[in-house]
Amino acid sequence: MTNIKDVARRAGVGIATASRALNGSGYVAPETKRKIEEAARQLNYTPSVLARNLLRNRSGIIAVMVPTLANPFFAEFTQAVERFLLEQGYKTLVCCTVHPANSEQDYLDMLESNLVDGIITATHSFNDAAYQKSCKPIVSLDRSLGDGIPLISSDHCRGGLLAAEHFAAAGCKKVLQICGSDVQNGHLAVEEAHLSCREALLAEGIASLICFTDWNRWDFEYYRQTAQRSLDAHPDADGILASDCLAMHFLREALQRSRKVPEEIRLIAYDGTDTARLSSPVLSCITQDIPVLAKSAVSALLSRIQNLPVPEFSACPVSWLPGATCP
Repeated sequence: MTNIKDVARRAGVGIATASRALNGSGYVAPETKRKIEEAARQLNYTPSVLARNLLRNRSGIIAVMVPTLANPFFAEFTQAVERFLLEQGYKTLVCCTVHPANSEQDYLDMLESNLVDGIITATHSFNDAAYQKSCKPIVSLDRSLGDGIPLISSDHCRGGLLAAEHFAAAGCKKVLQICGSDVQNGHLAVEEAHLSCREALLAEGIASLICFTDWNRWDFEYYRQTAQRSLDAHPDADGILASDCLAMHFLREALQRSRKVPEEIRLIAYDGTDTARLSSPVLSCITQDIPVLAKSAVSALLSRIQNLPVPEFSACPVSWLPGATCP
């Protein structure tokens, strides 16, 4: 297999000169560079992308950390990020962090070791301080990690208000809001969409109950049990706001209990992934613009890599997508 030594020998130059010419890592006289490139062509030599990137102190790889790809939101987000990174000449390393518990630290260690050029993180299970200790480029989706780390998010306040408006218009009296649990400063924090929805519902005299779920559980059985337990505890609930997958389980459970949808219980899914549109009846959704989220995250990270200024916070639009479960 041809290597850089063979090219240097054919061109009659030193190995370092041949390397600079082929990797673009330093000045080489035009005529000498021409001879080296001709020798490389004759020998069918292709420079190692990894070696070239290491010379430039970069890997050409971006890590995308998500809890799981089993959730359609994270799957669609990761796919969109990969597409935008590829357009910019980067490869994507997908890191699912739900197991083991310390995997986020492992990926941060990779960043510090220059094995990846930056991280886009969409996780919620790790200590923010570990991210703050890093001086390398990091962008966060939906979770504030502190100063210096750009936050990309949907306009969840607007999303919650949209949901509340439709519950109120439907005449709902008791709405269950299924919210992932996130501990901040020792207290359970309510996600912004659920907080704004709850405040708007209460202002209309509509009962709103926040039902917390485990951030680190994404499996079918857990979702099924969550829907079952919630409706067992609150059989009089006539409105449900939950993420796409959970909303589909609530729909299934409601129909099994012979509850008419949407006449007796209104369901709103929050995310609006393609999967949510497969239900029957079709779920109504608060839709996050996943391609816009992904493009914003990629743009912010590449700007950080280039030491360009980046806004501390960017909010992407949400929209209402009607279905049969809450017309």
